[in-house]
Amino acid sequence: MHPLRRRFPPLVVGWALVAASSVGAQPALDIQEHVLDNGFTVLLVEDHRAPRVAANLWIRVGSMAEPVGLHGITHFLEHVIHQGTTTVGTRNLAAEMPLLREVHETEQELLAHRSRERNRLRERDVFFDELAWPTTPEMDSLRERLYALEDRDDEHRIFWVTYKEYMQRGGYVRHTDPVPASTEQDYLEMNMALPKEHLELFFRLEAERMVNAVLRGWEAQRFTVLEQILGGQSRPQTRFNEAIDGVTAQIHPVYVPDGGHLRDFGNFSRAAMHRIYDDYFVPNNAALVLVGDVTLDAVLPLAERYFGALPRGPEPPADLDLEAEPVPGGAVRLDWTEPLAPQAHLRYRIPGMGHPDRPVLDLIAALLGGSHGMADRRLADRGLSASVEADFRVIHTYRFGAPGAFNLVARAASDADLGAVEEALLGAIADLRAGRIEEGALRRARKRLRLEWAQFRNNPQELAFLIGHHHTMNHWSVLPVLLEARDGAGVDDVRRVAARYFVPSNRVIATARSEPPEGSGPSWLDFLWGDLPGDGR
Repeated sequence: MHPLRRRFPPLVVGWALVAASSVGAQPALDIQEHVLDNGFTVLLVEDHRAPRVAANLWIRVGSMAEPVGLHGITHFLEHVIHQGTTTVGTRNLAAEMPLLREVHETEQELLAHRSRERNRLRERDVFFDELAWPTTPEMDSLRERLYALEDRDDEHRIFWVTYKEYMQRGGYVRHTDPVPASTEQDYLEMNMALPKEHLELFFRLEAERMVNAVLRGWEAQRFTVLEQILGGQSRPQTRFNEAIDGVTAQIHPVYVPDGGHLRDFGNFSRAAMHRIYDDYFVPNNAALVLVGDVTLDAVLPLAERYFGALPRGPEPPADLDLEAEPVPGGAVRLDWTEPLAPQAHLRYRIPGMGHPDRPVLDLIAALLGGSHGMADRRLADRGLSASVEADFRVIHTYRFGAPGAFNLVARAASDADLGAVEEALLGAIADLRAGRIEEGALRRARKRLRLEWAQFRNNPQELAFLIGHHHTMNHWSVLPVLLEARDGAGVDDVRRVAARYFVPSNRVIATARSEPPEGSGPSWLDFLWGDLPGDGR
């Protein structure tokens, strides 16, 4: 869709007639649900301890929806979508419109020329360095014109206006970035906590952003996101972690880095970004989660006025639900060849959020991890000094809603300890499979889970994130079910689940050393510092 032909102006005063569906309170958490006629969902938890409301808007789109060659474009969209709309962030829309049209037409010309040139170069295997696709003087000239047009458009632009509006009214976010949002494999979410008297601002700005976004400052944000990727790739630990993801499932899109691949930054276009925006930013693919000093009766008029006025869109492409074989068919071993703090990772593939085994996997993570966990006890029995973590967050175990992974990590004191550390981790897994679990260990694990849940329950922003997280990847109702199920799980459940998933054919073992063996080869960095994608600025 042309960037200037948007769907529908959301800022209307009239009321839409809606049909609501309500779901009763759950025993562990009272979540109220209301669904508008256009499919937009409101989820609310009342918390009247402070006169503030945590608000999260969730869109079910993430890196798993991206085609090959455009990995990272959804995270990029997260940044650009905060640069304004047709009514917000512009000094003079009428004067800006011709520039925006010229940007669109120039980019179309650049895309056509690039496609023509790349189709001419059929010998793809010659491009060992995928950042070095040949360019042409015409392509360079068109890109320079886009840079110049963006600079001219900046004269009409008011920078970071929505963020400033929030901050001036007492808002705060989960992190300190002026892009109050995050993107992962399964979702894109906007978050803000506001005094309750200013909650309407969130409805107005985010409804406007859903339908009338203008991708201002696109080139500048492309380089901002690229800088983030380069920052991550400059850290050996990040490269190691991404390598483990790469061998865990080979082709399943859930293991593609949500920030994208470096080589793809030269392929991004506004047109491709608008396709994601047009397909997924529709009310029937969105949910608003509110936690704080507010009632459903108070927020429904706001929901109907702003989000209820948006037309229901076509059902978004189900590209987040692609079925791809997650198991490579045998145990995998990765020995990292760059110097890194000595560590051993033991990883097993697990099912997605909402699966009945996920509560038990949370309990297993609590059993294994921490300074008093079963893995640490195994290490102590061998006289080893290492810190152990089962890669688990209170509610979900690694890798979000799609088929994911359970990750057990031990950071060793020295390279010489790695063999024994690996054996200790495998010994802890064997204990689980055999049901060798002390009653005291089970009590401590359950206590840890309850404590972490209490911390989430006591923080409106974190609770709003948690509810939206589960709802976007499955349904909010799986959260209270999970809480109850894992609290009641016992040794037999642990033994059954461990026997099902913690098997060699479903296993990845990865190790890193501070002094890799000689002859391991050059560092990946040796191939990195050449021309960057979209060079010239």
